[in-house]
Amino acid sequence: MPRASQSASPLDLQSILDLALTTVRTASAELIRLSQSTLEIEYKGDGSPVTNADLASHHIISQGLASLDIPVVSEEGGRTPHAQRQNWTRMWLVDPLDGTNSFIRMRSGYAINVALMETNGQEWLPILGIVALPDLDVMYYGGRGLGTWKAKLSEGNIVPKPIRSDDDLTPPFDLLISWNESGTVNDLVAGTVDPTQVRMRPISGARKFCLVAEGKADIHARSSGYYEWDCAAGDALLRAQGLAVRDLVTGRPLAYNGPTLKVGGLIASRIPFAG
Repeated sequence: MPRASQSASPLDLQSILDLALTTVRTASAELIRLSQSTLEIEYKGDGSPVTNADLASHHIISQGLASLDIPVVSEEGGRTPHAQRQNWTRMWLVDPLDGTNSFIRMRSGYAINVALMETNGQEWLPILGIVALPDLDVMYYGGRGLGTWKAKLSEGNIVPKPIRSDDDLTPPFDLLISWNESGTVNDLVAGTVDPTQVRMRPISGARKFCLVAEGKADIHARSSGYYEWDCAAGDALLRAQGLAVRDLVTGRPLAYNGPTLKVGGLIASRIPFAG
């Protein structure tokens, strides 16, 4: 792993984004290739699966970002102790294959999540994010001062399109949930919007954040935990629009670089929060 730069010098986010997009395109192409082969599947200590595709994507992304000299914290990498991470100024949060179960079953919705994190001395903020959906040939990306964009993964001559959530917030509101969500609509949106004005539908993986950023859904909420690499990239897309992913209980923007890298329940909403 590259060492952490202790410099607080400003970043050229556009150049970093360009390099990261190229890296994510390469990893996406490898996932597509491996999806057409026989996968090698093992199981972690918690019972979750990991495949040779997870590891291949992790390797491509880690190597592709190495020249930037910013540490990479990946789901498939080693766990850097929190005491060491606390001394960093920047890091990448990476899920090289979000939705491994979907990938194994060839169900649409698996993703690559890449987020660049930076501390202001008090909190960690996602300042750049990429969510790639290889099987849909699309990726979403954005960052501080860059806006939010949607583009084909297979570049060609297609110009990326800026995306923004509009202000037409009229009920019924569209709430995106995970397929295994156990919370009720009241659990997920109470205190934010009238639950009777909400309709729920399940969508796989990080695409939920993208659809909210694009204005094709109003809310994504989850009652159970994520890891930070599951939501930081989507959070960056929303923050580029002046929104943020928030803690489901407190309503405060998510905190990052925690001791366990785990996140509790969350909500991402185009509907303004009170307070």
